[in-house]
Amino acid sequence: MPKRSKVYELPPELRDELNERLVSSGFQGYEQMASWLEERGFKVSRSSVQRYGQDLQEEFEMAMGDVRKTTEMAKAFTESDDDSKGSLVDATARIVQEQLLRITIALRKAEHEPEKAAKYMASITHALADIGRMSLGQKKWAREVRREVAQEAADKAAEVAKRGGLSSEMVNNLRRELLGIAK
Repeated sequence: MPKRSKVYELPPELRDELNERLVSSGFQGYEQMASWLEERGFKVSRSSVQRYGQDLQEEFEMAMGDVRKTTEMAKAFTESDDDSKGSLVDATARIVQEQLLRITIALRKAEHEPEKAAKYMASITHALADIGRMSLGQKKWAREVRREVAQEAADKAAEVAKRGGLSSEMVNNLRRELLGIAK
């Protein structure tokens, strides 16, 4: 097992600031970052900062790719005329679930901070449960909307059929057929 990076031993607020500096510098200037940390009383080698920065850059690029993908999906869904099936909500829920699963896997690997990982796991579990409830609610709503639309269509067809001279039995058969009701 590789030795744990000294960057993880930094106080969280200093590590957060290092992350910001790495992102804003385009993940360059590792020598300056190591000097900056040393000025704050933490001796971390340039190579350690670079390894940490490369891992952070990989995570950052994956996250940005996901954001771009999600944005494009949202644009495509909002440009379509009809989202009566709740496709946007469903797609969003799937994306969030995927991200939460990635976080869960990462937390399992975060053996250096087990208490923090346990706290986050509880939050992720609650978030997944909330997404599940939201998704089920949205699907129930979509079924109800489809049922209402079918009922309106069946009523309208029955009205037209009656005016056209169909018998009551034929109108009822037409209504059942349109609503998908077994005889």
